Amino acid sequence: MKKVFLFFLFVTALVSSGTTQVPFLDLKTNLQACLDSIVAEQNFPGATAAIVLADGQLISLASGFADKEERMAMPLGAQMLLGSVGKIFVSAVSLQLVDEGKLNLDDKVSKYFLGVDWFKELPNAKDLTIRSLLNHTSGLPRYVFAPAFIEVIEKDPMRSWTPAECLAIIASEEPKHPVGKGWGYSDTNYILLGLIIEKVTQSTYYSQLEERVISTFHLRSTYPSTQRELPGLTQGYIGENNFFKLPEKVVKNGLYAMNPQFEWTGGGLVTNVEDLSYFIKWLHTGKVLSSSAYQQLLSPVNFRSGQAAETGYGLGTFVWSNPTGKSFGHAGIMPGYFTHVEYMPDGGYAIALQVNTDQSGAQASHQNVQRLSLKVEQFLRKR
Repeated sequence: MKKVFLFFLFVTALVSSGTTQVPFLDLKTNLQACLDSIVAEQNFPGATAAIVLADGQLISLASGFADKEERMAMPLGAQMLLGSVGKIFVSAVSLQLVDEGKLNLDDKVSKYFLGVDWFKELPNAKDLTIRSLLNHTSGLPRYVFAPAFIEVIEKDPMRSWTPAECLAIIASEEPKHPVGKGWGYSDTNYILLGLIIEKVTQSTYYSQLEERVISTFHLRSTYPSTQRELPGLTQGYIGENNFFKLPEKVVKNGLYAMNPQFEWTGGGLVTNVEDLSYFIKWLHTGKVLSSSAYQQLLSPVNFRSGQAAETGYGLGTFVWSNPTGKSFGHAGIMPGYFTHVEYMPDGGYAIALQVNTDQSGAQASHQNVQRLSLKVEQFLRKR
């Protein structure tokens, strides 16, 4: 009788397990079909996506081609440049330093550059604060798309840049607006932040990132983009807006078409969607920051006025309002690639999406992630 009872329990568990797996497998199938549709409709060479559910289950997806001409299928876990999505890492390091009392969000930036002549030439130099750099309310112009920067890159795409040289591009320009009285996305803010991080830690930003994030959270596919040789980098394709005049295919003989080193704390990483989706989930579930620092992270300002708002830009994080609730994340572009990552707090899941072309945009990629999100929401409603 005991053996019969145990056998009954075994069969019940097996059937229950199989029943539980069916909706999950359906979810994966639906997500794959959605990603395939996105690639086909938007004429992307290829794409990868990763979804981490609230219980930690990972779904990895790939669609299209890593190399169109060679008909090489996009592999799971493909590594790409993440562009400005790297700002979520800079923000995390900065806010950890706030937690440790080494930075204060309302500190004047000038206190870290006493006696530094080039700093005085920056727009709004005397009024800049750490917070205004993190949430892009500084009024500092963008150096990346400044004509002087583009002109140099076109002539010498292999050049290395110091942070001070990048900042010098916009020195003596008029500010876009007074500090805190407007909003304007600018990599220049995060270059200044990188210098401050290095000053207060007496080490390099990348060393701090390795110690605090990459090693701590075992991000095995994430590393700094400090040179043209970027191991594992998937082939990328330039879209219509080829502002640096690069070849259409950006990887040749294992080398990227330009020196990506200039990006530094504006982005400055190679990664994949699995690392990104896990990290953003940990960031928004208390694994990275204290509760007080996290509240600061999610304190958005309006995209025009720079004043406190329900949605907009927090400290290195976009805050969106969607039909299914708010989401938090970031988008980023580098020549040949576009990356987008979001965390959905109501469902407790994260989605990361990368495409191997820069022929996309923040709004379009947000909509693509939301399309994937709807599939997850349908799955969660059935549970």
